[in-house]
Amino acid sequence: MDDRTFKLVAESSREKHLEFLLDYSKATAIFWIDSSKLNPTAFAVEIKKCLQKINSWQIDLSTFIKACEPTFTPYDIELYLRSIVNAWTRDPVSFKKKKDINLKAVEFIGVDKLSQEIKNIIDGEEEVKKWGEMPPNMLSSSTFVYEIAKIAEKQNLDCEVWDWEELNRQQFNLICSVGRNKKSSYLIILKEKNSNMKNLDNRKRIVLIGKGICFDTGGLSIKTGNYMRNMKFDMTGAALVASIFITLAKNGFSKENEIIALLPISENLVGADSMKVDSVITSYGGKSVEISNTDAEGRLILADSISYASKKLKASEIITVATLTGAVKYALGSKYAGVWTSSEDSWKKLEESSAYSGDYIWRLPLDEYYLEELKSEISDFKNSAATSAGGASRAAAFLAAFKDKESFIHFDIANVSNTEGKSSFGLAPLFKTIYFYLNRKVNHLS
Repeated sequence: MDDRTFKLVAESSREKHLEFLLDYSKATAIFWIDSSKLNPTAFAVEIKKCLQKINSWQIDLSTFIKACEPTFTPYDIELYLRSIVNAWTRDPVSFKKKKDINLKAVEFIGVDKLSQEIKNIIDGEEEVKKWGEMPPNMLSSSTFVYEIAKIAEKQNLDCEVWDWEELNRQQFNLICSVGRNKKSSYLIILKEKNSNMKNLDNRKRIVLIGKGICFDTGGLSIKTGNYMRNMKFDMTGAALVASIFITLAKNGFSKENEIIALLPISENLVGADSMKVDSVITSYGGKSVEISNTDAEGRLILADSISYASKKLKASEIITVATLTGAVKYALGSKYAGVWTSSEDSWKKLEESSAYSGDYIWRLPLDEYYLEELKSEISDFKNSAATSAGGASRAAAFLAAFKDKESFIHFDIANVSNTEGKSSFGLAPLFKTIYFYLNRKVNHLS
């Protein structure tokens, strides 16, 4: 591969679209664009192909801004290019004694100043990826809580941390049951500083909830074979929610919405005091759950959090983000994240923000029909069914049963949390989709 630094410029073209030509004699690449045919995902795919040809680049942003107008704004093109470049150049978390040398380098030229807001978004995605890649012996539930609280304090956010004893005192019994073996359960509550919890005026109160299981053995219903591999990623929902909230704080919260983040964080381990199959546990909201499978623990910590968001925080809308089911991968493969929502308006806005962000999402049915298999003779619900058919939609229906009448959105990201470029051109699938759903500053999403 040529070790020179190449200059990448864009030119408008009606004959060629998303094609590039490398001129080795001039160390230059020309990227042709028909702005009338642009979409973020196709643009990202072809830019990445171009970058892979050479290790070191100077990208002339001004030429891309000119060639992409009016379909992409200058903000759009900078966001897309910096997202693509960051995903391409990034080194994964590594603990090798002799680390691999990364020769990839990109410099942006042609503009006076890069956007700090976009940098904060890119940094937010990087934080999610870094947390997900950390080995579980280095990112326990207590360590994860400490890291989030430290960043929240730096951003002058209102951050409450409730440990196992406090959760037990307040009867978050489902969360406590998951982490009871090591008393490893926590709940983080993130709010804007001086958030007005009583008077919403015309603002919606949106509560974001992220599943944070720092490692999942399955508990006494232990995972076998290779099914325990990569369970360090089972905290990706909490990582996404925490990082999105912190990025919103850096860039400025929307005046339309009051955002609150709930992060139930725990570890599902095996031990003498682990949660037992056949146990019946009364949730924070009062509904009882028979434990038929201790490996269906994510929905338990989310259920208590949903009840709290509904009853105590009086949410207008509840959004859950979780690596929740293996079933979603059988339904959608590794490209589309599953989405369930009770609101047509919310779905329309999600479609818009995902298309803008280059993320793939697919709506699945939210229907009480799926609760039939969770009926129990001794409790309100079982936490798992004997059949795996419809498992992802059943988990979503289970969660929805713990809310009141609020609008509800659920993302199951179990199939996309550890994919490289299949479901998103950024580092963290759905980061930008949720960010721009909550903060619709971009012209296309007004």
